[in-house]
Amino acid sequence: LTITQADVDSMLQFINKAGDTSAVSVSVMGERDEVRPTFVLDRGVYDAPTERVYPGTPESILSFDSTRYAPNRLGLAAWAFSKENPLTARVFVNQLWAMVFGRGLVGTVADFGNQGELPSHPELLDWLAADFRDSGWDVKRLIRQLVLSATYRQSSRVTKKHLAEDPENVYLSRAKRIRLPAEFIRDLALASSGLLNREIGGPSIKPYQPDGIWEVTSSGRGTLANYVQDHGTDLYRRGMYVFIKLTVPPPNMLIFDASNRDMCEVTRQRTNTPLQALVMLNDPVILEASRVLAGQLLQTAPDAAARDLIMHAFRRILSRDAGEKELTLLESYYADELQRYRESPADAAAFVDVGEAPHKKTGNVARQAALMAVIHGLYNLEETITRT
Repeated sequence: LTITQADVDSMLQFINKAGDTSAVSVSVMGERDEVRPTFVLDRGVYDAPTERVYPGTPESILSFDSTRYAPNRLGLAAWAFSKENPLTARVFVNQLWAMVFGRGLVGTVADFGNQGELPSHPELLDWLAADFRDSGWDVKRLIRQLVLSATYRQSSRVTKKHLAEDPENVYLSRAKRIRLPAEFIRDLALASSGLLNREIGGPSIKPYQPDGIWEVTSSGRGTLANYVQDHGTDLYRRGMYVFIKLTVPPPNMLIFDASNRDMCEVTRQRTNTPLQALVMLNDPVILEASRVLAGQLLQTAPDAAARDLIMHAFRRILSRDAGEKELTLLESYYADELQRYRESPADAAAFVDVGEAPHKKTGNVARQAALMAVIHGLYNLEETITRT
């Protein structure tokens, strides 16, 4: 990190640097020349040291050979990813398995110790861990293996035999129905509507947020005293890039059990509350995605029948074709909404006036509003945000 004279003048007045205008090089992550002694503290009292202790690792996992590993952070990293270490690959593979299948091969994902559960499929866990390690710790390859497996692609239909012999689905007799994580719900709406900004990396972004809630918990000082929303393509970046302030996590993601980052969470809760339905009905991201997708479909095929437009939207959002009964119901809903908006053009204009994405010229606001209502309904289906 290089600190210029301007930095010194404005922020680092405590540095005694009179008359010297050269840049200063500061070590940010260097090792100390001497190891600072560490002691066991008597009853945890900071000024009551007892026995001195030294860096080490659990012998029961893998001995820390001082001839192979340096007694520092680099040595610890080499020890953790050593081919002989039985734990690192297993723990990570189990976490990804739990994310994909809803339950780890070791049920206690956060506890591989004596008080944790034994693996339900020990040979599978061993093989996956060894294969993951030997592939160069390739995470994308591992996820591809899991989601392309016959086990993952099973039906989630539960039979009486399933309930009798494997009620908790420990032995993977069926797929587990899992609601998408909070960030994925946002990504699904953006991707299916064509709004998603697929840029990788870069700074966090501040999306739409209800007025006032940020300032209530703010200290009133500094650059984060007020919420400053981003605009343009930054609004449509993936959920993982959404800015999180510890005292004010994004409310729509928090309601879907996203972590507020005040502590480490190996696994998240999965709740089911009325507030989640309210978010899906009223979140500007969902409404804007509905409006944009409706505009795209009408602009691409302005003379298409309502049934064809609905079929296209259904396939985009749910990744399957709609059944005849579903199409009939959605067509009926579209017809009712179209009549309502034709009778009230002001309501139609107000409904489609959501979000900052440019409007597609469709030439028929009532028709776009009616199709937007149908798409909004599709986003609110349980199947849309639940893996089945």
